[in-house]
Amino acid sequence: MGEKYKSLKTAELSNWTGKAYIGQRKHVQILQSIEELASPGIYILISEIEDSYQKKIYIGEADEVNKRIAEQFKQKDWWNDFVVFISKDANLTKAHVRYLEKELYEVALKNKTTIETTNGITPPGSKLPVSECDDMSDFNENIIFVLNNLGIIDFTKTQMDPQNTDNSKKESDVFYMSVPGGKGENAKQAKLMIVEGTYRLLTGSYIRKDHVSSFASHNYAKLRRQLEEEGFFVASENESYFKLCKDVDFKSPSAAAAIVRNSSMNGRKEWKLRNGLSLDEFENRQVGS
Repeated sequence: MGEKYKSLKTAELSNWTGKAYIGQRKHVQILQSIEELASPGIYILISEIEDSYQKKIYIGEADEVNKRIAEQFKQKDWWNDFVVFISKDANLTKAHVRYLEKELYEVALKNKTTIETTNGITPPGSKLPVSECDDMSDFNENIIFVLNNLGIIDFTKTQMDPQNTDNSKKESDVFYMSVPGGKGENAKQAKLMIVEGTYRLLTGSYIRKDHVSSFASHNYAKLRRQLEEEGFFVASENESYFKLCKDVDFKSPSAAAAIVRNSSMNGRKEWKLRNGLSLDEFENRQVGS
């Protein structure tokens, strides 16, 4: 394949007809010579966002996915990496990939703390028989599994966890952080739990309204505005605070802290159990036990 294309990779799962091609902009040319990529497929363009746990992505589909990637190479210069998913058995149709595109896009929208989608409009999707919808939902779950387990994109919650709630919260497992308000006001609290490797900011947490001016240009400030605009915050009994009305999962405790305090924070130091043990101390004890 040559030294230039040495890092182009493929990924497959047993008992799955799907196949992934994983590469960078420099690999676009060689995609044109891979015959099985001249078929219907779904693709994701990816860019890292500096100083953030988020990745900027674009989700698309095409009849001949290798040609579409070549067009995107010319039209969009912000992306560095791509992943293409096709069927090894060539049994994906145009209707299938349009269905997959919309379904994956909707899952990505639910992962605001790890994914920034750049699609200008919501993909239209397609109508399929119920049996084929089930097959495509399974196909999409495998796409998410591959992306998660290869560390390409972090889906903090998937279709398998649509409610994103935990009904077994124990007081001893909850981390707290004080949230300052207006002058002379007593600080309120935000609450956090560690759930399956993610940091879950819990419904009912207080969210500071005022912000530190230096935080305005931070990546997490953009994420906070997005959460506010999309209805994650509601009014509280105090003018200085919002309240969180939905659980939100983060890959970083500092990201959760920044959203709460509206400023850049070291979440591992600020989040504490009722007994005063910091999140940092707690996790170090878990490693040592």
